[in-house]
Amino acid sequence: MIVIGGDAIVDLIDRERRLFEAFPGGSTVNCALAVGLMGSPVLYVSNISTDSFGDLLVDRLSECNVRLRPNSRSEACSSLAIVSFDEAGNPNYAFYRKETADREVPVVDIVKSFPQQMLVFHVGSCALIPREDQDAWFEVLQAAKQRGALISIDPNCRPSITKNREEYLKGMIRFFIEADIVKLSDEDLNYLYPEWTDNALEKFTEAYTPQLCVYTMGADGLVGLTRRGVSVRVPSVLPGVIADTVGAGDSLHGALLSEIERLNLIGDQMAQLDANQLSEILTFSAQSAGINCTRVGCQPPTRQEVNSIFGRSEKHR
Repeated sequence: MIVIGGDAIVDLIDRERRLFEAFPGGSTVNCALAVGLMGSPVLYVSNISTDSFGDLLVDRLSECNVRLRPNSRSEACSSLAIVSFDEAGNPNYAFYRKETADREVPVVDIVKSFPQQMLVFHVGSCALIPREDQDAWFEVLQAAKQRGALISIDPNCRPSITKNREEYLKGMIRFFIEADIVKLSDEDLNYLYPEWTDNALEKFTEAYTPQLCVYTMGADGLVGLTRRGVSVRVPSVLPGVIADTVGAGDSLHGALLSEIERLNLIGDQMAQLDANQLSEILTFSAQSAGINCTRVGCQPPTRQEVNSIFGRSEKHR
């Protein structure tokens, strides 16, 4: 099973004339939706509010076959993100997360909810910005690692709500050191290490040695680099008219984790992937992100939709 925790946020997307449409959001919720729709077993462990926005999150997670941690509903309010778009169609976020449900991290309860067989534990994004939240999730990560789970991290950096970049980076280094899988964008890496002007991805993987690092570059595609030095570049795809890019990276990451589960890549097997195997996994992940971009908000595809749209064989179940 894949276990995911982190930011559970409702996106209020600006539809012009000050009309906002509510969508389930938060990087880790989006990733869990993508994993569930792909058919992989997934448990979401963060607290979710009992307010109407929390109901929206719970309903959507349930629709997408995501299990919830028992007794995870909280009386605290839901986190919100106001989403607007620039002239190029890129989303901009304004976050409201003070004393919200997803910022409560009951470490003991979360660890107790871990299934006996846990292949991956994933966490990231806004949940790792406030230091107290970061510390709590690091405790959860350590418990997951002790259970033998692969550790997946997506920093999905948010400079607008990060008060101290140096302190944030110092805390995040702990997560990168423990990670087996890191997915990060060119914007993330530029923010974390602006001094790395040349070969930034190679410097990152040399510093932290994850089994697999997936580096996304928007319309320019993505690169996967394994610990053993196998490097594959895959183009981005867009099977239709673009709606927006909200949740594209999360859909990609969810598809990646689902492929890891489908192939049962345990231990250090990700590090041993050859170029053809890695290319196939990343191509599937990029296709999933491309489909998401043809839909409003984060609406990841099912495995069957990816297979149908791109003519993939049924071996991808």
